[in-house]
Amino acid sequence: MGRETELKLALAEHGWRAFSRHPLLRQAAAAPQTHTLRNLYFDTPDFRLREQRVALRLRRVGRRWLQTVKCASAASAGLSSRPEWEQPFTGLFDFSQVDDAALRRLLEGLRDRGLLAQVFETNFERREWRFASGDGELLLMADRGMIEAAGRRDSISELELELAGAPIEALLDHADTLVRTLPLRAESRSKAERGYALIEDKAYQPVRATRSPIDPHGGARHAFRAVALDCIQHYQSNEVGALQSDAPEFVHQMRVALRRLRSALRLFAPALPEGMAADLALPLRALAGDLGELRDRDVLQSELLAPVLAHNAAENLHALDAALHATRQQVRDRVQKALQDGRQARLMMALLRALHDLPPDDEGNLRTLAHKRLARAHARMVDGCRHAADGDIGALHALRIDIKRLRYAIEFFAPLLGPRKTKRAIGALMQAQEDLGFLNDLSQAGPRLLAAAGDDPDLVAAVALIARHHLPRYRRIVSDAPKLLKRLSRMPLPR
Repeated sequence: MGRETELKLALAEHGWRAFSRHPLLRQAAAAPQTHTLRNLYFDTPDFRLREQRVALRLRRVGRRWLQTVKCASAASAGLSSRPEWEQPFTGLFDFSQVDDAALRRLLEGLRDRGLLAQVFETNFERREWRFASGDGELLLMADRGMIEAAGRRDSISELELELAGAPIEALLDHADTLVRTLPLRAESRSKAERGYALIEDKAYQPVRATRSPIDPHGGARHAFRAVALDCIQHYQSNEVGALQSDAPEFVHQMRVALRRLRSALRLFAPALPEGMAADLALPLRALAGDLGELRDRDVLQSELLAPVLAHNAAENLHALDAALHATRQQVRDRVQKALQDGRQARLMMALLRALHDLPPDDEGNLRTLAHKRLARAHARMVDGCRHAADGDIGALHALRIDIKRLRYAIEFFAPLLGPRKTKRAIGALMQAQEDLGFLNDLSQAGPRLLAAAGDDPDLVAAVALIARHHLPRYRRIVSDAPKLLKRLSRMPLPR
C-alpha cells in the first residue's frame, strides 16, 4: 500500500500562460513529461463504493492500463492524504494487493457478483515536473481536460503537488511560491467527487457548521488545529456553491466559517505561538471583507425587501428591487473574481503552514484554557449588556458581537461541557443574536436603500413602505431589550 499526499489547486483558465512561464518550473530536475490520460471510474449501480469513500479507477497511460484503488480522506485547504493501491491491469480486476482485508473482501465480492460497471470518465493532458527535495522528490502536475458523466461535462483546470519521498515542508514551500502570483484556489474536491456530482446533477446545498471536533482529552493546540481545519472545511464546502449558484446562503455560510475561524484564533491565542493569531487575522479579515458587501446586499433583498413584496406587489417596490438587483450583480461579479484571483489560495497556504508548524501540546491545558476563555467571554458579554442599557444602537451592535463570540466559544468547547445546559445557552444566545442582528441590519439598510432610490420619489416611497413593514418588529425588539439584557447578564455559563 502506498499513501498519496497531495495538494490540489484550481487554476483559472486565464492563468495558464502565466503558469507556463513561472520561474519555479526552471528549477525542475528535468524537462516535463507530457501524457494524455484516460481514466475510467467504476462503481455499482447504487454507488456502493462511493458510500464507503472508495474510488476504483482504470487509467490508460500510452498503451498501458493501470488499476488504482483509493480510500478517500477529507481534504482541507486542498491538502489530502489517503491510502492507495496501484498495479498493472491485465483485463480483469485483481484486488489481491489491497492489504486492507475488509476493503479487499468488499471489492472482490462486488467483482464476483458482476456489480462493477463504468460510471464516468475523465480525459485530460498532464504535464509533470519533478523536483529533488531531501532524499525524495516532489511532483508538480498540471491537468487540463474534461470530466464526462451522464451526458454532462465539467472542465479540469488544476495543479497538483504530490509527495514522492519529499517532506511536507517541500510541498508547502512550492505551493507558497505558486500562489503568490497565480490565480489559484485551493480545491477540496477530487476528480472522482466531481464526477459523481455530474452524474447526480444535483444543485449544491449550503452547508452549516458541524459539531465541535475537539478531543476533550487532548491538548489546546490539538483542539485548535481540529477546529481550524473544521472551519476551513466549512468554508470550502460552500465555496463551490457560491461560484456556481446565486443563492445567498452560500456566501452567508462562507462568512460564518471565516468568523468562526477568527473567533477560534482569538479564543486559543494564549496557547498558540506568539504572533500567529495576529498574522492570520489580517488575511482572514480581508477575505471576509470581500464577501461582506455581497452579504449586505443579499440581506437588503432577501430579508428586508422580499417579505414586503410578498404582501405588496406595488410597482415602485418592484422597481426598487430591480435597482438593488443591478447593484448586487455588480458586487457579485467582483466577489466571483476575488474568490479566484489567488487570495483564497494564499490564505489557505498560510493556514496550512501555521497548523503544520504548531509545536507539540502541553498535556492537560485544554480544560484550563476553556475555563478561562469562557469566563472572559461571558464577562465581556455581561459588560456589554451594561453599556447597552440605554438602548443605544451602537452599543447594541457591539453587544451582538460579544454574544456571537461567546456563542462560538461555547460551541467550540461543547465536548467539555454539560450537553443540556450547553444546548440551552446556545439557544438563548442564538435568539438574542438574531434579534439584535435585525436591528443592525435595519439601521445599516436605510442609507443603502435611499442611495438606490436616489431622487426618484416613487422609489423613496418604496423605501418608506419597507420601513413601515418592519417597524412593528423593530419596536417589539427595542421594547423587549431591557428584559433581554437582564436575562443575558444573569445567564450562567454551562459547565
